[in-house]
Amino acid sequence: MATLNAQATLQIAQNFRDNYATSTILILAGATTLATHSTTSWTATNTGSNGTVTAALANAGAETISATGTADGATITDGPEVITLTVGLAGSGADLILSTVDYVSAQTSTINSLVVTVPAS
Repeated sequence: MATLNAQATLQIAQNFRDNYATSTILILAGATTLATHSTTSWTATNTGSNGTVTAALANAGAETISATGTADGATITDGPEVITLTVGLAGSGADLILSTVDYVSAQTSTINSLVVTVPAS
């Protein structure tokens, strides 16, 4: 397996920051969009040899839920580029940790933190 040094992972993190600067995050139940969040920027840095990119979210990460359902996935999109994420509760090991997967229309969906890691190996 390839191993990247800190400079390489930081460059990848900076590229991600630039490419997804104002991206859209959709919380999904199958093909149904439960909530839509927007990033306003990302901060790229290193944590050891790993690169990390931390999102700054519009509205402090809080958005109104548009449909009722059970969240089973999420995407980050910027134009035609799509990154598919797993979702789950704390301890699940999912990409995007939610406080609940049961979304109710007109309630609030909040993303408290979104960090993408570029592993060195």
